[in-house]
Amino acid sequence: MPRIKSPIYTEKTRCQDCYKCIRECPVKAILVEKGHAIIIPEQCVLCGHCVVACPAQAKKVRDDLPQARQILKLKPKVIASLAPSFAAVYPDIEPGQLISAIKALGFYGVSETAIGADLVSAKIACDLSMAEDNPEADPKDHRESLYGYRVQFRSQEAAGEKPPLHRQKLFLSSACPVLVEFIKHYMPELSPSITDCASPLLAHARYLKEKYGEETGIVFIGPCIAKKREADTWDELDAAISFTDLSRWLEDEGIRPADYKAAKESFIPVKAAKGSLYPIEGGMIASIRKYASIRNVHMMSITGLKEIRKTLEGFNPAEFSAPIFMELLSCPGGCINGPGICDDTQRIFRRIRLLDYASKARNTLSEKLPCMQDTLPVERIVPVEHSEEEIQTALRQIGKRTLQDALNCGSCGYDTCKAFAAAMLENRAEKTMCLSYMKTLAQNKANGLIRAIPAGVVICDSQLKIIECNRYFANMMGEDVLSMFEVRPGMEGASLEKITDLARYFKDVIDLNGLDLVNREVREGKKIFHLTIFSIEKGESACGVLQDVTAPQIQKSRVIDETRRVINKNLKVVQKIAFLLGENAAETEAILNSVIESFSGDEDSDL
Repeated sequence: MPRIKSPIYTEKTRCQDCYKCIRECPVKAILVEKGHAIIIPEQCVLCGHCVVACPAQAKKVRDDLPQARQILKLKPKVIASLAPSFAAVYPDIEPGQLISAIKALGFYGVSETAIGADLVSAKIACDLSMAEDNPEADPKDHRESLYGYRVQFRSQEAAGEKPPLHRQKLFLSSACPVLVEFIKHYMPELSPSITDCASPLLAHARYLKEKYGEETGIVFIGPCIAKKREADTWDELDAAISFTDLSRWLEDEGIRPADYKAAKESFIPVKAAKGSLYPIEGGMIASIRKYASIRNVHMMSITGLKEIRKTLEGFNPAEFSAPIFMELLSCPGGCINGPGICDDTQRIFRRIRLLDYASKARNTLSEKLPCMQDTLPVERIVPVEHSEEEIQTALRQIGKRTLQDALNCGSCGYDTCKAFAAAMLENRAEKTMCLSYMKTLAQNKANGLIRAIPAGVVICDSQLKIIECNRYFANMMGEDVLSMFEVRPGMEGASLEKITDLARYFKDVIDLNGLDLVNREVREGKKIFHLTIFSIEKGESACGVLQDVTAPQIQKSRVIDETRRVINKNLKVVQKIAFLLGENAAETEAILNSVIESFSGDEDSDL
């Protein structure tokens, strides 16, 4: 298996630590390192949810346009495999015009990926017919369908992967590469139920190489990021680009599809049939029914990874009385809503456009099937098991010591605090991702500073009600206020106006009366305070810091500070006119330093 190259990556300078990508990721294939959310390639299923969800556009899709351009130079013949979603993305452009524009880029021709979808439908129809109607059928035999399809079945019993078709009860579609990776990675017990059939893109690539030669290059154009993984994996595919990439490429080359005649070009080698319905929910089932009349198999369509996971969890196929076929698509509503779509039209209109296009297609194709086996080779991800003690230890690190502490708020990106703790143990998450932990930590730090700072501190709201204050402030305001503080530490809710006349200065700052900051000396009774007030939240709250300048310690400190200021000022003058002052400057500095040492010594002895 080739080394996985992740088509999705993080541009670290843009990442804003919002963790929205983790919340959106259905498999949590993201780790946070130094505050940046980084994709884990081996666990990512390339659904593209994070790319669409990231508000800072920090999640980027690998640009394969240079590779596609290089293929056009290196290979004598390159064919574009165009996803049927094009009908929903380019509604004002006729197919012939788009084909001409793509050929103008250097492609030999354009073929519909939907041909591969038709080939897949034919094989699945054959499989389901065998499952419902022929309990004695031998899956090793060749079987011809009503439409002349010749399909070779390998011996699945010998492979030891799944029961033979006539005894299989659950069939999960392999058309969506995201779902194939998801099931093989995270629900491996259901892997045997994945239909043993190539994806429409791989089937189409093999079909084209049989038609035009093995040296033919194949470049996919469509809405799916996961097709890049297919191109990385299969030799039959050379590159995969999105509709967004195609539009950019055409613009770079100055090519306008509308400038071409609609009837001049057509798809090669033939036009697809109802395989063009694959990009919408239920489209695969509708196409399969064109190839066989299937009566005794329950057929259902489920889209969206989260819904699919809910449906498949706890599934036991042995409980079914009749076979079930599930059409599974990662993108809600189907591929027409994929992450590579460059159209902002509402989903319903995209669906209508595609239905209109598919309605003009014939029901079936009579092309010979290429080798139809093979699904993406994906290694099972074995989940790491953590003991309850390990989980509890991790939870305690973020302040979750009781059941009530576990808020399960999801702000970290994980659904539960236990899931977040497990991610921490696996080095996929950091403590700072927990909002409640960081809030508590910040509050504790603030409270600690307010309590420890040797000055009066008070915080009030727009109604001049105290939010928080320390003992120094209560002591400065007198014995009555100090008694109140002893009964209710912090004095939350008390009226600052009833405690001190200094409340008017707080009001000036909160009401934004031209004052963002108050820094002055004020008198309160027999005391003089140095008062500093600053806004915490504009118009909502303010913080005041008071120092009693009449206190002996403050007076000493102020004398020392003033003396230092004089020294600094005098030394600056000395630097400019040293030749005039001479020894007088050094004498002045020595005298002032002796004053500082005298006061400092007294201060130290007081301590």
